[in-house]
Formats: sequence, C-alpha cells, structure tokens
Amino acid sequence: MITSNQRTIWAAITLIVASFLTVYLLFWLLPNVFEPWNAQTIDQFFVFRSNSDALRPAYDSTVVHVDISDRTFEALEHSYLNRFQYAQVVRNLAEMQTALQIWDFYFPAKTNLQEDSAFVVAAGNARNAYFGLAFKVAEERPSLSKRQLSRAEQYLEMTKWNVQIVGDTRELYHAYDPLITFPELAVASQGLGFLNLSFDRDGVYRRAPLLYRYKESFYPSFAFRAVCDYLGVTPDRIIVKPLASITLKDARRPGGSPHDIVIPIDHSGNILVNYIGPLVRDDGVESMLHYDFARILRASDDRTELEDWGDELGGKIAVVSEVRTGAADVGPIPTDNHFPLSNVHSNIINTILTENFLREASSLETALIELVLIILMMVLALQLSSRNFSFGSVGLIIVYFAAAALLFLYGNVVVNVLRPMLQVGLAAFTVVAYRYVNEQKEKEVLRRTFEAYFPPTVVRKIMLNPSLVTAAGQKKELTVLFSDIKSFTTYSSTLAPDEIQKLLNEYFDSMVEIVFKYEGTVDKFMGDGLMVFFGDPEPQPDHAVRCVKAAIEMQQKCRELKARWVQEGKFPLMVRIGINTGYVVVGNMGSDRRLSYTVLGADVNLAQRLEANAPVEGIMIAQRTYELVKDHVPTRQLEPVKVKGLDEPIKVYEVLVGDRLPPS
Repeated sequence: MITSNQRTIWAAITLIVASFLTVYLLFWLLPNVFEPWNAQTIDQFFVFRSNSDALRPAYDSTVVHVDISDRTFEALEHSYLNRFQYAQVVRNLAEMQTALQIWDFYFPAKTNLQEDSAFVVAAGNARNAYFGLAFKVAEERPSLSKRQLSRAEQYLEMTKWNVQIVGDTRELYHAYDPLITFPELAVASQGLGFLNLSFDRDGVYRRAPLLYRYKESFYPSFAFRAVCDYLGVTPDRIIVKPLASITLKDARRPGGSPHDIVIPIDHSGNILVNYIGPLVRDDGVESMLHYDFARILRASDDRTELEDWGDELGGKIAVVSEVRTGAADVGPIPTDNHFPLSNVHSNIINTILTENFLREASSLETALIELVLIILMMVLALQLSSRNFSFGSVGLIIVYFAAAALLFLYGNVVVNVLRPMLQVGLAAFTVVAYRYVNEQKEKEVLRRTFEAYFPPTVVRKIMLNPSLVTAAGQKKELTVLFSDIKSFTTYSSTLAPDEIQKLLNEYFDSMVEIVFKYEGTVDKFMGDGLMVFFGDPEPQPDHAVRCVKAAIEMQQKCRELKARWVQEGKFPLMVRIGINTGYVVVGNMGSDRRLSYTVLGADVNLAQRLEANAPVEGIMIAQRTYELVKDHVPTRQLEPVKVKGLDEPIKVYEVLVGDRLPPS
C-alpha cells in the first residue's frame, strides 16, 4: 500500500522528469523561438569576453585588412575605382611581400579590355591573389539537368578539392549554380573560394561553412582556401569527419614545424567563429589592424615608401574589402550589430591560425548534463521544504549559468544555456505548485477535522501554527469534563437507527456549540457520552471557570431540549456531568495510521468517575476545581464519594443549576 509520503515523492520525481521532457520537446517543436533565445544568451558571453583584456581571444597580427572606405574616395577624389587601380594594388601588395592577398569580391564579368587585361596580368604576376565566387546552396542535393558545362563549371571542375571523408556527408551543404570571378582572372589568381556565409535563425552570423559539396567533390570557402594555402595543406591532407572535425594534416606556418590542426565543425560543416570582438572596441581600439586602400595604391609612387610598407605588411594575409558607408555587405555578429562581413572571413582565418576553437557540447554531453540536473533536482525535492527547494532551484540555475560561462570563457566549450535553465525552472515551479495544491488540500482536510474538536478561533491559530497540536506530549494542568445521557442506551434499543442518529446529532451539535463558545476542546464522542477539556492547545488561565460555565449552559440547553422532545413524544433528555482539574499529559496519541489529540492521566479518570456519580441533570466537581470556581458560580458540598482507584473518599461539590439553585 502506497502511503501519502510515498505518493508525494513519486509525484515530485514524475513532475521533474516531465518538466525536463516538456522543455526538450518545446525546443524541438519551436526551434525558431528557443534557439535564437539560447544563442542570444551565449552572445552575452562573447560581449563580456570582448571587453576583458585577460579573456579576449588572441589576435594573430598576420591577418590585416585593406579597406575601401569613405576615406579612400576622399583621398582619391573620385567616387569609384576602376580595375587599373585594383591591378595596381595587387602589384603593390605583391611587392610589399604579403603572404596572401584575399579579395572579398567576385568579378563576374569583364568591363573593359585594357582594364581587365591589366588586372589579369597583375594577379598572374603576384601569384598570391585570391578572389571570390558564390553558390546557391541547398541542404539536400538538387537535381541537375544534363547540359553543356559552362566556363564557370569547367573552371570549378579543374580546381575541385578531393578531400578525405570519414563518415556520412549527406548533411553537408550542397552547392549548385556557381557564379565565379570571370575565368581569365580566376585562372590567373591563386584560387577562388566561396564568399557565402550562413546566418542563424535570428540573422546573426555565428558560424561559417568551410566546405561545400559541389557535385561529387568539395569546394572551399574563401577564408578556408587561403588559410590552407598559407599553412601548406593540400586537399589530399584534409580529413573531414562530419559532425566532428576537419583535420589539416601536417599544417605548417612559414618557418614553423608541421603539426595537425583539428577544427571542430557541426553537422553541416560549419565552424563556430571565435570572434575577437566588435570592429571597434569601447576604448576606440580596432580589433584588427586596418589600412586604407588609397594608401596602398599610392605607395607605388615612392619606392622608399613601398619598401617601408614591405616592413609593415611583409608575410601578412591582407583581406581587401569594401567597408564604406552604405555598403550592403554588413550584418550582426554576437559582439557587433553592424559588422563588415569581410571581417567574418578574417576572424575565421584568425581562429584557425591561433587554433583557438570553440566547440559545441555534443548531444551526449548535453544529455549527461541534463541527467545530472534531474538527479540534483530530485535530491533537492526530496530533502528540502518547498521554500528551501525554491531557493535551491534558483541557486542551481545560477550555478549552472556560471558553469556555462566558465566553460565558454576558459574551456571554449559552448553548452546549451537556456534549455537546462528553463528545465530546472519549470521543474521547480511544477513541484512547488503541486506541493502547494497538495498542502492546501491537506490543510482543508485538517481544518475540517479540527473544526470538529476545536473552536473556530483556535482552529485559525492551529492552521497558522500547526505546532500547537503537533508538538510532543506535555504535562499541563487542565480541566476535563465528561457528560453522559441517562438511560439513553436502554431507550435507543426501541428506536430506528436514523432516529438515534438524529437525536444524537441534535444533542451533540448543541453541546459542541456551547463548548466552542468557551473555547474548549472536544476530545472525543463515546456513544452518547462526550469528553472535553479546557486550557489547551491555547493556554487559558481561567480554564476551570470556562469549563464550569460551559457545563451550566449545557445543562440549561439539555432542559430546553428535554421539554421540546417530551412535547414531541421523544426521549426525555437528562444528562450527568463530571468535572475535574489536575495535571494531565496532553498531545497527539496513537499510531502512525491514526492519531488523536487527547489527554491522559489519573485526573482524567477521576473526571469520568465524577460523571458516573453526578446527580441526574447535575454537575459534580472535585476539590481542585471547586477552589478555582467557588467565587464565580454557586456550589454546595456533597457527601464524599468513594471512587475506583482511590483508597479514601474524596470531597465533591455540586454546581447548582436551574431548579437546584437556592431560593433568592
């Protein structure tokens, strides 16, 4: 048989597990709602980190920017750039001994024969210039019709990457409909890479694809192609493990020793970009080195200046891009709402060169975290009160948030922050709500039970302070009353059960109402007998007076009931009452299954003996009670009575009621 306590335990466990599953289901059913919330929570870690010199990711100054900005056009005094100027900058950057110059542009069409020819020659001579291309992208492989290969597709077929694959690549992005830099320039360059960037559900650029599956082969991103060439890693030394990593075998920086670089990726082949910070920090310092395009262009006018630039840019990876006001190529990242997307490419390169990778917790790791939280919530629920459980749950949420922050800041591990916090919060709410409803039900049952034994004023005090009746037994001086109906057992044998019930209910209702009027406690109903006591659970210095006055009213009420019942042809009600005052043990007595708030002791037994010896329709009290009430009610001494359990007769008195009162 399941006890109430066991039901509560199982209910708490069930509610905790159900809460965790509910939140998990909500994240699965409504990813457009919850995933952005979680990502934006993690963004705050990026913001906090970018403002701390101690925590900010390292910047590899090998990566620099050459910006076509508003300042560029002011310096050149015209509103556009031609391909002669692009060609000159390509030549200048080559002469400055840059390791790579990667142009965040694709030039899909020719414009002018002379300009285009100059641009192609400059790129071919530089032998370190990279340009862009764009794809359309699908999560599933699109159906392609058989047709004549375009020049773009011919170029891509010749320059495709055949990397090593370990695992299932079906979830990697599939690319189609390429748009490349015009073929002559593409062939003259060191290579093309796709400029596509993918944003999350809320439009924020947090991750970037490194490889697209193009037909049966792969094609690299703009940044990934450049960094692989810089590190001397050929496609055959690239190992792709979907949902795990991309490994660059024997990667070597110029002048360095070879070693493997393992890049964590998600199921689509995206890297989590470990952004250094916003374009410009709060202190006005740019996160990366930036140079103006016009200065690079004009450096060729002075050979000495060109050599000085060589000292500045020699061995660098120069990212050339347009960042002037109104440029469309901007978007939000975790630390900056208006971030030039060319800087996303440079942050990808910086992430790989510094090998400072962010890693998302795996599904198994996340499941283990949530399992630990479930167990901790169960322990808290089973050990703590509702109030302390609430505080403990809030504390657990705070500790988890802090742990997630520390894992991000010091371990470069990104965990799901929001879901476990919501799971703990919902579990805490449901358990506390269940406990509240359950406690209210129990209180209601308890209140109704108390109302049968205690007066309303005492019931209210007990509900506010249950320890009044749940404390351990105590020894107190109380006044105990027993009453009994004369000859009711004999008379009731002639009545139907429902008639007996009606008579007793009317009688007891009247008696209990009087007892409660004087704030007495109904101990028990014994057939047609009644046992009450005064002075507990609420202390009553005048408990004897209250008890005796209640007894007087009880006898008066019995006389009224007797007159009416006799007139109705019913039982002629007559009651005996015995009262004694003395030290008794009071408290909850019984077993775990059934407790009763009652009094025990010799003085309780004496009160019952007095009731048996009391005159019909009279009230008999013992010596101690007499001493406490003699100045408040009329009494007369009776002959001493011999009671069971005592060797000597005891002094007794009668409280005078009605026709027993002396003539005035």
